[in-house]
Formats: sequence, structure tokens, C-alpha cells
Amino acid sequence: MKKFNKWIDSRFHHFEDVFKDDKDDSESLKLQKILYKIIAYALIFAFAILAINIGIISFTEKGGVFGDFMGGVLNPILTFFTLFGLIATIVIQRQELRLARVEYEKTADALSTQAVETTFFNILDLHHNIVDNIKVDIDEISGKSETEKAFSSIALGMAKVSRKTVFEGRGAFEEILNILTHKSSSPQDVVERYRFLQNQNNHVLGHYFRNLYQALKVIDSYDESLISSEEKRKYTSILRAQLSTKELALLFINCLEGISDNGQFKNLLIEYQMLEHLPIKSIKGGYSLAGSEFPIADDEMLLQYKNKKQVGLDIKKYYGGAFGRNHGVPYNLRPNKLRQQDTASDVSA
Repeated sequence: MKKFNKWIDSRFHHFEDVFKDDKDDSESLKLQKILYKIIAYALIFAFAILAINIGIISFTEKGGVFGDFMGGVLNPILTFFTLFGLIATIVIQRQELRLARVEYEKTADALSTQAVETTFFNILDLHHNIVDNIKVDIDEISGKSETEKAFSSIALGMAKVSRKTVFEGRGAFEEILNILTHKSSSPQDVVERYRFLQNQNNHVLGHYFRNLYQALKVIDSYDESLISSEEKRKYTSILRAQLSTKELALLFINCLEGISDNGQFKNLLIEYQMLEHLPIKSIKGGYSLAGSEFPIADDEMLLQYKNKKQVGLDIKKYYGGAFGRNHGVPYNLRPNKLRQQDTASDVSA
């Protein structure tokens, strides 16, 4: 009995091959060919039996007996064919469901890719709109400290030369860079001027750089299963191609240590090589960027863009709510009554 069971098990692969669900065309047609042969042989056998039965009825009187005999034999055979056809139908439906599932997955992937591309190109459109609406009004730039006064005088002096006080679009980036670098004594001087511009006139470039940071952050945040690293670099390369050399130079200054954030923005620039096409030239006193005649960067600044910065946990306390991590609102701000009660309790104690 054991040998018989082993023999039965050894023949299972023949049965399995009949219903094999394979993508190969020759294998996928195997079941159809078997069904076709079964139907063809069944029809031939049925016509042969019919012919034999007709012959027996014509020449003998035992045609009915033969018909009853063949009916008893054929009934289980036809029942087996019916069961086999049912199984074959289930297998075919399973194959169709598999193909439908594959097509659905392809469609889902295509829709996901389309959604990503739609989001990305909407970001590009928004970027161009922000660039077109950037405006620098020299008359609005003023300050009280020595750096601020120097910045204002330079801006007003250059405005007299160009006979313009308002610069818009990409021309604003060039004018800002000219003001930052005009007769600067050192790269640190450029940084101080830029820090004043951002602190006192953040409305000029703040929106632009926040949007650019969020654009890189959105691309970087996609899961690898949705967008591969190569595709992320493709999208960031397209975004980088939208930036002029003046924009790249200001981007370099904006992401220096202690200017914009704790290094998150700069880490994205390093990850996706966003400054790859920034013209850099070694000159006396440091390096010029974007064709400037004056030094904008030094060795220490360039080294900041070599490796990513390890951004640690932010343990500072914040007020929260709509202000989020805004540093301007005291984290322990409370109504006056509660503060008076706390003060009174401290005095009584």
C-alpha cells in the first residue's frame, strides 16, 4: 500500500502541470489544448458509439441492450468530464483574476507615479510664480546699526547708479547679490549683510527659500517603494535646473551655519547635490560665487557643504498651538491672573 501511495504521489506532477499557472505562453496554452483534445475525442467517441448503436439496431434486435450498457458506462465518464470542466473553469478564472490583479497593480503604480509628477510640477509652477513676484524696494531697506547703515548706503548708492529703486523677478536676485558683495572686505561681511536682510526684510526672500526647502522635503519624504533614489535625484535635478546662478549663490549663503535653521535645509542640498552647477572661483581673500568680483565664501564655508550635519533632538520647550516652534512666544506663557496667583503664592511662602 505504501508503494502504491508513493507511486501515486510520484505522478502528481503530471496533474500539477495540467493546471500550472505560468506566464509563459506555451505553458499557459497547455490547459486549453487539453480541454480541446478532450472535447474532440469525446465528440468522436460519441459519434462512433452512435454509429455502432445504429448498426446494431439495423441488423440485430439487441440495440436497446447495448444502449443501456453504454449509457451505464458513459454516465460516470461524462460526470468525470463535467467535474474536470468545472475544475478547468476555476483554474481559468484564477488565471484571469491573476492577470486582472497584475493590471490593477500596474494601473495603481501608474496613478501613483502620475500623482507624484503632478505634485512635483505643481511645485515647479509655484516656484516660478514666487520668483516672478519677488520684489526688492531699495527705499524700504534701512537700519540703525553700523552693518545696517552700511547695507542701506550701499543699496541706495547702487540704486543711484542703476537709476532704479525697485527690482523684480530674477533681477532681484542679481541686485541682492550685488548689494551683499559690493566692496565687501571678507566673506563674513557678506554673511552679516545677508543676516541683516533676512532679519529686517525677511519678506523679500523668506517665502522663496521656505518654498524651496519644502519642495526638496516633499521629494525626499516619498517612500522608496513609491519613488526610488534614482527617481528622487531625477526630480531634484529638474528642480535644480530651474535655479539661476544668482539663486544658487544666495542659496549657498542662506544655508550656512546659523543663518536659516539647524542644518536640515543644508543636509538636503548635500544629499541631492543642489550646488553642483554653482560657478566657484578661487580669488584673493576666499572664493567668488556666480561671477562676483568679491569673495563670498571661504574654506570653512565650503567645508560645511561637504558632509551632512547630524541634527540632534530638539529639547527646547515651545509654546505650541498655532505658533508651533516659534521662538518668539514664551513657552510658559499664562494668563495674568494665574501669574499673579503664582507670584502671590511665592511671596507668602
